[in-house]
Amino acid sequence: MKNIIFFVFLIVIIFSCKQERRDPSNFYYPAEWEPQEAILLGWAEREPGFFPLAADVARALEGSTSVIFVADTSENPMVFKEYLLEQGLDTAKFTFLSVPIRQSLALRDIGPVYLVNGLGEKKVVDFRWSYQDYFERFLIEKGIDADKAKSDVSFFDRNQKTDSLLAVKDGLEVITSDLNLDGGALEVNGKGSILLNEEWMFMVNPTSTKESMEQELQRTLGVHHFIWVGKGLVEDGDVSKFIIPGYIALGTGGHTDEYIRFANANTILLAWVDEEEKNLHPIHAENHKRMQETYEILKKAKDQDGRPFSIIKVPLPDLRYRPNVVVERWAMSDSTIGKEFFAPNQGVQVGDTLQYLSSSSYLNFLISNDKVLLPTYLHVGSSPEKEERVKEIFSTLYPDKKLVWIDATTYNWWGGGLHCYTKQMPKVN
Repeated sequence: MKNIIFFVFLIVIIFSCKQERRDPSNFYYPAEWEPQEAILLGWAEREPGFFPLAADVARALEGSTSVIFVADTSENPMVFKEYLLEQGLDTAKFTFLSVPIRQSLALRDIGPVYLVNGLGEKKVVDFRWSYQDYFERFLIEKGIDADKAKSDVSFFDRNQKTDSLLAVKDGLEVITSDLNLDGGALEVNGKGSILLNEEWMFMVNPTSTKESMEQELQRTLGVHHFIWVGKGLVEDGDVSKFIIPGYIALGTGGHTDEYIRFANANTILLAWVDEEEKNLHPIHAENHKRMQETYEILKKAKDQDGRPFSIIKVPLPDLRYRPNVVVERWAMSDSTIGKEFFAPNQGVQVGDTLQYLSSSSYLNFLISNDKVLLPTYLHVGSSPEKEERVKEIFSTLYPDKKLVWIDATTYNWWGGGLHCYTKQMPKVN
């Protein structure tokens, strides 16, 4: 009997010590499946093609998670509200915010990174949005004077302030950081682990080291366990680089939310191309090679508690691309792309036809309080068998959440998806 009492006492002491190490005053970046206060959605009057996506996401979240629409101060909200009313949505149920912002359609990347703690408090981290500095270096590579390049990209300054402006509206303290880091490249499990695309992190922070980036992420996000993974998908590539001759992609260059996601604290989803499919197209072959590299990393990786991860391979939708003719300047349309988007060493000439890739992926999904919003590709001819497999995976992972399938192909052509378009605001504990 004494032995049993001693054993129970020992267990209680060990558990108490573990609890003491979890200081409730410490802030951390919560996982996406933790309770949410609201979802931020952007809209722009000059981009009415995104209105249907906004309405579909708002309709999917109605009744379970509040929606806050964000636009630039120059936009006329009545234009968008009238559209929502035409779609049968009650605009009185939504919040509409106006802040000086250039790219409201990319709130995932430029919006606030919300931190919470166990005392019911919330803060915001304001990282540098990566593209401004990257684009400045690109212009210098094209031969533009450094001072002029800095001036040319200054119109992006408003994007750098979006995080802080939205935080100030809510009266939240802001932690500032000089690290270039977009929200789409932040993938955490809420327990201290973070997935980082090594190539992308160094691409946007070329003068940093792993050690310095890890220290900054620990300071700002409260993470302490770092898993550096391989390259992203070809479809999410940088337009100034040819990965496969004749094919281009206007993506992020490798955000994690396009190819590798935490499904829960110990389960990782990885975009996948099967052996049978990899030889059908050079894009498939390259994606298979990249995902295999990350898979090998994940097989050896452990979580913050020293346990191996459960890894689930999620099929990619069928490849989508269209011909775009190269034209002068910075033009962009469904059938054209400007010569200025390309680096000098690419040898691109006006009149060339390049195959433009859609950034299609089932892993660009959003978890909300009681639903999982997923992109569907059946209506554009993608494999029903693949989508059925995706449905099985997510139904098993989230049996208590409803799966809502949404057409996000408009955003795919602009290098993103559902997750890029949305930004969750966590509830305080």
